[in-house]
Amino acid sequence: MQSNNISFIKYAVKLLVLYLVLDYGTHFFIGITAPGGYYVEWLDKYFNYVNWLRSFLLNSAKYLMGLFGYDAYLASPILIRIKHGAGVQLVYSCLGYGVLSFWIAFVVVNKAKLLFKIKWLVGGLAIILLSNILRICILLIALQKKMYKPFSIDHHTFYNIVAYLIVIAMMFLYLKQLKKQQAATNK
Repeated sequence: MQSNNISFIKYAVKLLVLYLVLDYGTHFFIGITAPGGYYVEWLDKYFNYVNWLRSFLLNSAKYLMGLFGYDAYLASPILIRIKHGAGVQLVYSCLGYGVLSFWIAFVVVNKAKLLFKIKWLVGGLAIILLSNILRICILLIALQKKMYKPFSIDHHTFYNIVAYLIVIAMMFLYLKQLKKQQAATNK
């Protein structure tokens, strides 16, 4: 019983530390790739994964809006608009890097075969990114149609709740599949 508690504490500490490194590392990266203060132009120009993430989300949302029959365009690197209509700004706090960081940390700290981890890591990240793209599209359409907020909470809080529910569901599925994999290996 004592060793189970120690194992869980070690696991929880590893998960928390890796999550904090990824999440706060991204905060730090944003700080050094934004002009003003301590600025590293080379990182901003050649390795700005935060801007790549934003661009991917916005361009994917633009494409999906087209499939939904809306003429959307990028008015700036952080703003998607419906032609002659509503727009959504994707600021740093809307990129979802906290949720992405948590998923990465969760998959990495669990003991599993490398291929199993890679499949779950990529699949989970794709699901989280898709949920954010859908959120952008839904918000853009809701603003265009002047719809009200669900449950009287702002879209950011609502999305965080939905995103973490998705992650919790994926965690349960991951652990269930991991037990199956480990049981098959132990036979």
